[in-house]
Amino acid sequence: MRQRMLLVKASNDVCSTEVAHIEKICDMFRIDHEVLELTSLETFQEEAKALGKFDYLYLGAHADQYGFGEASGTPGYSWDHFAITLCSADCLNPESVLLLGCCRGGLRMVAMSLFLACTKIDYVVGPRWTVTPQDITTAFHVFLYNLAVRREQPSTAAARSSSATGYDFYYYDRVEIEDSVNSNIMMEKIIKAWGLDDDESAP
Repeated sequence: MRQRMLLVKASNDVCSTEVAHIEKICDMFRIDHEVLELTSLETFQEEAKALGKFDYLYLGAHADQYGFGEASGTPGYSWDHFAITLCSADCLNPESVLLLGCCRGGLRMVAMSLFLACTKIDYVVGPRWTVTPQDITTAFHVFLYNLAVRREQPSTAAARSSSATGYDFYYYDRVEIEDSVNSNIMMEKIIKAWGLDDDESAP
């Protein structure tokens, strides 16, 4: 069965060339795709649900660590509200990847907001800094090639995207994040049980 991508245009000035480039990449790698313009979270939820489930979701927008939308900031959508909408739409397959085609989409704070608000989001990829549409489409071309064609692990695909563009593209894995959090919680419990201060080490 062919994989599917949902391309979400969440800003009026996301250029048509950018979206068309991602569509052509999908065609090249035999990934079926649909395009939606985000006008409200309520409408998006209904439209996305009607289209079925996807293996990739590409979001084209302006963004910061708190949310995304138009360059002016109005309208704008918080990351956690968007994640809740994705969960309600039930439009993501297991192991799906969110490709955040926006500045700051690769911040850890963004990934954590998405993971905490929706358990159906498994991977998040995006740039850590300010980038151009050319940077984004080139990076995701390389990412998808390595992931969908070469069958590399997401961390390798993201590293090669960074090498190709000269900008840092980060990927976050829900399982790795949860493992890190659970490990820290377990260590805190061990330290407390042994009556150790933070500066002391276990015998």
